[in-house]
Amino acid sequence: MTRAEAPGPHTRAASPGPPVRAEAPAPAARAASPGPRRWAPWLLAGAAYAGFVISLYLTFVHYRGYVSPCYVVHGCEEVQTSKYSVILGVPLALVGAVFFALMFYLGIGLLTGSRLRVVQAYKVLAFAGALATIPLFLLQAIVLKAFCTYCVATEAIMLVLWVVSFLLAAPGPSADPAEAVAQSE
Repeated sequence: MTRAEAPGPHTRAASPGPPVRAEAPAPAARAASPGPRRWAPWLLAGAAYAGFVISLYLTFVHYRGYVSPCYVVHGCEEVQTSKYSVILGVPLALVGAVFFALMFYLGIGLLTGSRLRVVQAYKVLAFAGALATIPLFLLQAIVLKAFCTYCVATEAIMLVLWVVSFLLAAPGPSADPAEAVAQSE
C-alpha cells in the first residue's frame, strides 16, 4: 500500500477505489444538537455590562444636574427631568445600574460554571426586567410623548437579556450523586 492509499481517519480502508471522506453532519442536525451555546453567556455578560455603563452614566447625569444630549431622538431632557424619572427619591437610572450590575455578576457566574440556581436566578431576573421595560417605554410613548436615547437603549438591552436567557441550558444531571448535589448548591 502506498502512502496515498494508506487508511487514515477520514478514509475507509475496506472500500475499493478512491478514499472517501467522512461526511460532516448536516446543518439541520448540528442546529438540533443539544450542545451548549457557549456564546450566550458571553453575550449576556457583555450586554449587562453595556446596560450598567449606560445606567451609571444616566445616574451621574441625574446627580450632577446635567441633561445628556440626544443624538438619535429628541426628548431626553423631558424624559430625564420628568416626575417619572424618580421613585421615592431614587432615580430610575440608579435602579437600572444596580439591576444591570447584578445581571453582570450573574453573567460572570454563567461563564465560570453555571449552576442550576444561577441559571434560574438569571432567567427570573431577566423576565422581571423585561416586564419592567413595558411601563417605562409606554410612559415615554404615551404620557411624555418623548424618548430618551439612553433609556430606550437600556430597554432594548433588557429585552435582549430576556430573549437570550431562553438559550441558557441548566446543567445536566450528573452520574455521580455527590457531584449532582454539589452542582445544585
